[in-house]
Amino acid sequence: MQKVRVMVACRRKVMRDGLALILNSAENLELIGRESANALREANKLQPDLLVYEINTTDDEEYEAIKMLKNLCNWTKIIIYSAFPLNDEALKRFLAICDVYLQGPILPGLLLKAVELACYSGYFFFLGSSKDIKPDFKVEVKQIMPVNMPGSN
Repeated sequence: MQKVRVMVACRRKVMRDGLALILNSAENLELIGRESANALREANKLQPDLLVYEINTTDDEEYEAIKMLKNLCNWTKIIIYSAFPLNDEALKRFLAICDVYLQGPILPGLLLKAVELACYSGYFFFLGSSKDIKPDFKVEVKQIMPVNMPGSN
């Protein structure tokens, strides 16, 4: 069985090592890189099937970095992870260029399921703990999803 080649890009060492440990536990995933400084150069060199990218801010610099990654590695599915909820505008911007959005905290088993769903379906969203999700937020997310995304109409 061919394994999905995964790269993790996080600035925080603890987060990077934790994600790597979780992803390495899956038999269908192969961790090929862990980068903190220059994810663009590393992704270009390794050409991963999947990139797990932690965002720390929603500023233009972070957005442009992910956009450049997607342009350079258009075959790579990009999962963005955020420890904080994104506002509507930021969510809309990032959903336009990434394949998966995960909002922490997330349990290791759910992380692996999200990665699996991203590999096979193309889109998956985990919006954090269900106790933190307002009932009307699901409707708001649906309204800002990309037009061509399955289930967005």
